[in-house]
Amino acid sequence: MSEHLPPPDAARFPELEEDPRWVREVPPRTAVARIFRASGLHSGEWHAFRTFGPLDGRFDPHPEPVGEHTDASVLYGVLESSETLGREAGGGGADGSFAAALLEVFQSTRMIRTGVGAPTLAVFETRRPLRLLDLSDSDWITVAGGNAAISSGGRAAARAWARAIAQRYPSLDGVVSASSLVPTARVVALWKPAENALPQHPSALIRLDRPEMAGVIDRIADRYGYAVL
Repeated sequence: MSEHLPPPDAARFPELEEDPRWVREVPPRTAVARIFRASGLHSGEWHAFRTFGPLDGRFDPHPEPVGEHTDASVLYGVLESSETLGREAGGGGADGSFAAALLEVFQSTRMIRTGVGAPTLAVFETRRPLRLLDLSDSDWITVAGGNAAISSGGRAAARAWARAIAQRYPSLDGVVSASSLVPTARVVALWKPAENALPQHPSALIRLDRPEMAGVIDRIADRYGYAVL
């Protein structure tokens, strides 16, 4: 039986100064990978934080009801590390940042449609340190009365926690969590305070329908049981 994530009780949220391990400080020039749709319905830009919500994102901090919220925004990505980069360069790539980003974006249908909406891989390096609440590699979630289902359980319950976290700790740049699909990867949800942490230009901007991307996409799809259309 999977764990049930209880509703958040902000009264149980500890002061973050009590344990420095609760906040992960991501150093500047850390690479973040994300996939966004560059054309069509709900298109965006590589650096655009979404102010409309809450939608289906696990850590959308927007208050209800659904709508435009200029004081709340989110941008999702996957942290790159020397470990995951080494795996991808070696041809495995099964638990690398690109694989995690690809699986997260297309998980609802498990069909990777590279020709619809111009899905594009963006990689950028952060301009300054990021302070992210660590939901997977610290015990904050347990101290606060929750459990690991925040990373892999129902998204609506996780969004309630995201809203409560953003309200309780407004200076945080967001949260970092294990990917629900590739548990070795670390997904970040960057919130409004992190908007000034992005660079002026990305390190890489690559459409997924480019011929040179076909091989790695096919390998990831085959490994995880996705279809490529």
